[in-house]
Amino acid sequence: MKVGVQDKGTSPDYIKRMAISAWQNVDGERAEMTVADIGGGRGDLARLLAPQCKNVVFVDFSPPLAAIGNNVEILGADLNERWPVSDSSIDFMFSLECIEHVENPRHFLRESARCIKPGGYGFISTPNQHSVLSKIAFLFLGQHRCFLGKNYPHHITALLRHDFRHLLAENGLEFISWYFSNEDNLPGLGWRIPIPGNAFSKCMGVMFHKPLVGE
Repeated sequence: MKVGVQDKGTSPDYIKRMAISAWQNVDGERAEMTVADIGGGRGDLARLLAPQCKNVVFVDFSPPLAAIGNNVEILGADLNERWPVSDSSIDFMFSLECIEHVENPRHFLRESARCIKPGGYGFISTPNQHSVLSKIAFLFLGQHRCFLGKNYPHHITALLRHDFRHLLAENGLEFISWYFSNEDNLPGLGWRIPIPGNAFSKCMGVMFHKPLVGE
């Protein structure tokens, strides 16, 4: 059994909105950027990005067989190994709900730092362990909410905000901002809770920057 693998996955629209919002907050002409979608699942984010940028490098363990866009390069890879992306080739790296599927988040950030150009950016999202519902799950069940038995073997690596701070610093990457999905749902009922901020956000994202040499 290969732990962490989730074939043809996708992220809810509120996570894609987080990612696009982060991208829109960077300087530079987005139409001239080469972006990466790491762990892109069935390719929904790449389809959104393709018309808005120069190129998309799409990497996933089980990439789609069909084309996503004329400017989308589709690559298959085990993200626990070296990624098939050239050094310093990416202006903006996206990775939505992927890092919780990998065995070694430090390797994941090392590869992110290697692939992003000096002066480039990255955005990683993951389940929010700091939400009220996640804290309740941990209090009563001793497990993070999105890492309960039903989530195994897909979700294997839970990360907190201080983990991301350490991972970024270890790899010479600068933290910029947290992003939150600004909605959650009641377990078992599916009722939507549209409350902004950390407490009722099912997912969180971190945006970061790779400094220019000497910056």
